[in-house]
Amino acid sequence: MNRFADLHIHTLFSDGQYSPTNVVEKAKEIGFSAISITDHDTFDGIEEAVSVGDKLGIEVIPGIEISTVWDKKEIHILGYFCNQNNYNLQNKLKVMQSARRDRMEKIVFILNKLNYKINYEEIIKLSGNGSVGRPHIARLLVEKGYIRSVKEAFNQLLSPGCPAYVERYKITPQEALDLILKAQGIPIIAHPGILNDDDIIPQLVNLGLMGIEVWHPDHTKKMSKKYASIAKKHDLLLTGGSDWHGKNKDASFMLGNIKLDYKYVEELKMANF
Repeated sequence: MNRFADLHIHTLFSDGQYSPTNVVEKAKEIGFSAISITDHDTFDGIEEAVSVGDKLGIEVIPGIEISTVWDKKEIHILGYFCNQNNYNLQNKLKVMQSARRDRMEKIVFILNKLNYKINYEEIIKLSGNGSVGRPHIARLLVEKGYIRSVKEAFNQLLSPGCPAYVERYKITPQEALDLILKAQGIPIIAHPGILNDDDIIPQLVNLGLMGIEVWHPDHTKKMSKKYASIAKKHDLLLTGGSDWHGKNKDASFMLGNIKLDYKYVEELKMANF
């Protein structure tokens, strides 16, 4: 019997739409053997997901996604099996979460000046009282009839170069790699195809990178084949996932669209020993 996993999923504890319980239940319906919750800059959804996973017979791998910037390129680093109580990691996450809230408040202020009548409390309610992100703002704009779709909200207002875009708090990839490694975690570069700069990968390997997210909705089959080859060349782990956010992203990011062979989960777990 084939076993499959999805190692890149978001919940309402960052910028996803659904609770950890809902995510695990949906994964069970689809038939996954394992998933990983990889919320942005927080582990807050992990305990709930693991508990529900134990009841439903789904393995939940603790994860996180940290956004970094290097040479004006945004690089996302996934971390698996981190010691969630590591002081330095937790301290940095608190700083990043505070900066995220400040950023959202600034975006709301700008949108108000542009005559989009929304407030921060509405966004908090929409997020289910989790960490708020731009997808929540986009969804609120859609619900209020200002914009037709989440994608349009990003294209017109919330992406770099748009009138309501606000720069995020930045750390470097090296900082993220150091934080994950010192917390006994496994750092993986997320969706490298978005970067369009494969020269970054060997540089990150020298800094401690341990794997590549080979399979992702933004990767074509040709790109996935290329990144699998790069991973093998540098003796890196291979992972993959849907990057599911619920309806906060388009249909190509739906849970079930990417089914990672469980053998890659076993390799990831072996690297954690």
